[in-house]
Amino acid sequence: MLAAACGPTAVAPSPTPAPTPTPTPDPHLGDPASAQAVFSGFGREGLKVKAYTADVGAESAGVVKRIHATYSGWPLQVVEYRSSADLAKAASWEAGETPGKGEPPIALAGSNILVRWGPFDSDGKPPKLDDRQTAALEALVAAMDRLLSPLRTRTIVPLKTLIVSAVSQDAPSAPTATPAP
Repeated sequence: MLAAACGPTAVAPSPTPAPTPTPTPDPHLGDPASAQAVFSGFGREGLKVKAYTADVGAESAGVVKRIHATYSGWPLQVVEYRSSADLAKAASWEAGETPGKGEPPIALAGSNILVRWGPFDSDGKPPKLDDRQTAALEALVAAMDRLLSPLRTRTIVPLKTLIVSAVSQDAPSAPTATPAP
């Protein structure tokens, strides 16, 4: 008698289908942007910003709304202007220029939004950032870049900003690093 071991042949695993590419959502806000949309965008970007008050139409010179908040232990303002032109008139400094006496150490402008961060000391020069604040600044700039690039900066420390290109329907965006002027 002849016996042979027979069994089912090994079945090859079925190939796993490749995931369908999906476009990366465009994080950029429209122009003009609202102060509230920027403030909400900070939360989506993971920044721990706490608002404590806001004024609406508090000033002339094109200001629509100003949100007063704190971020990493320093005061932060998100100021919405009627238009990019109104912001350009109000913040007539050149990109990369350092702040002077009575100004906060950080100012970031994109679209019609101005974000000012740090204490306003009318008697002296802006304070220097410590390590914790430097890390917080990097996160703030990255969030602003994703929401409102390109940015103009006026800070006491050199910054690198990203220009995040708008997303097409067919392909994801890719940020590119460019030094801030």
